[in-house]
Amino acid sequence: MSTVEELRPGDLVTNGGMSAVFIARTYHPLFAGFQLVIWRVLGQPEPWSHDALYLNQDVGEIVQPDDAEERTRRLRGALLDRSYW
Repeated sequence: MSTVEELRPGDLVTNGGMSAVFIARTYHPLFAGFQLVIWRVLGQPEPWSHDALYLNQDVGEIVQPDDAEERTRRLRGALLDRSYW
Protein backbone atom coordinates (compact mmCIF):
# COMPACT_ATOMS: atom_id res chain seq x y z
CA MET A 1 0.00 0.00 0.00
CA SER A 2 1.05 3.56 -0.66
CA THR A 3 0.32 6.61 1.46
CA VAL A 4 -0.77 10.10 0.49
CA GLU A 5 2.70 11.38 1.38
CA GLU A 6 4.34 9.02 -1.16
CA LEU A 7 2.22 10.15 -4.12
CA ARG A 8 3.67 12.15 -7.00
CA PRO A 9 1.51 13.97 -9.58
CA GLY A 10 0.65 11.61 -12.39
CA ASP A 11 0.85 8.43 -10.29
CA LEU A 12 -1.76 5.85 -11.25
CA VAL A 13 -3.25 4.30 -8.11
CA THR A 14 -5.53 1.26 -7.87
CA ASN A 15 -7.68 0.40 -4.88
CA GLY A 16 -10.61 -2.01 -4.68
CA GLY A 17 -11.04 -2.28 -8.45
CA MET A 18 -10.97 1.50 -8.96
CA SER A 19 -8.14 3.42 -10.63
CA ALA A 20 -7.29 7.10 -10.42
CA VAL A 21 -4.54 9.49 -11.45
CA PHE A 22 -3.19 11.55 -8.57
CA ILE A 23 -3.22 15.25 -9.50
CA ALA A 24 -2.16 17.21 -6.41
CA ARG A 25 -2.44 17.69 -2.67
CA THR A 26 -2.31 20.68 -0.36
CA TYR A 27 -3.38 21.60 3.15
CA HIS A 28 -7.12 21.22 3.46
CA PRO A 29 -8.76 24.66 3.80
CA LEU A 30 -11.47 23.45 6.20
CA PHE A 31 -10.12 20.45 8.10
CA ALA A 32 -6.93 21.08 10.06
CA GLY A 33 -4.44 18.23 9.86
CA PHE A 34 -5.85 16.88 6.61
CA GLN A 35 -4.63 17.16 3.04
CA LEU A 36 -6.96 18.10 0.17
CA VAL A 37 -6.18 15.37 -2.38
CA ILE A 38 -7.33 15.77 -5.99
CA TRP A 39 -7.75 12.77 -8.29
CA ARG A 40 -8.95 12.03 -11.81
CA VAL A 41 -10.94 8.80 -11.45
CA LEU A 42 -10.93 6.46 -14.44
CA GLY A 43 -14.13 5.10 -15.94
CA GLN A 44 -16.58 6.99 -13.71
CA PRO A 45 -19.40 9.36 -14.75
CA GLU A 46 -17.97 12.03 -12.43
CA PRO A 47 -14.23 11.89 -13.07
CA TRP A 48 -13.02 14.29 -10.34
CA SER A 49 -12.59 13.35 -6.69
CA HIS A 50 -11.56 15.74 -3.91
CA ASP A 51 -10.76 14.02 -0.63
CA ALA A 52 -9.73 15.01 2.88
CA LEU A 53 -6.98 12.55 3.82
CA TYR A 54 -4.12 12.24 6.30
CA LEU A 55 -0.55 12.22 4.96
CA ASN A 56 0.03 8.72 6.33
CA GLN A 57 -3.30 7.32 5.10
CA ASP A 58 -3.14 4.32 2.75
CA VAL A 59 -4.63 5.08 -0.66
CA GLY A 60 -3.88 1.93 -2.68
CA GLU A 61 -1.19 0.52 -4.90
CA ILE A 62 0.82 2.71 -7.28
CA VAL A 63 0.96 0.99 -10.65
CA GLN A 64 4.52 -0.01 -11.54
CA PRO A 65 6.74 0.34 -13.47
CA ASP A 66 6.44 4.07 -13.31
CA ASP A 67 8.78 6.84 -14.40
CA ALA A 68 8.69 10.62 -14.76
CA GLU A 69 7.80 10.49 -18.45
CA GLU A 70 4.84 8.15 -17.88
CA ARG A 71 3.57 10.23 -14.93
CA THR A 72 3.79 13.39 -17.05
CA ARG A 73 1.84 11.73 -19.87
CA ARG A 74 -0.91 10.62 -17.47
CA LEU A 75 -1.05 13.99 -15.73
CA ARG A 76 -1.40 15.87 -19.01
CA GLY A 77 -4.04 13.42 -20.20
CA ALA A 78 -5.99 13.79 -16.96
CA LEU A 79 -5.91 17.59 -17.04
CA LEU A 80 -6.21 18.42 -20.72
CA ASP A 81 -7.93 15.70 -22.69
CA ARG A 82 -11.13 13.99 -21.62
CA SER A 83 -10.81 11.51 -24.50
CA TYR A 84 -7.63 10.21 -22.83
CA TRP A 85 -9.88 8.07 -20.65
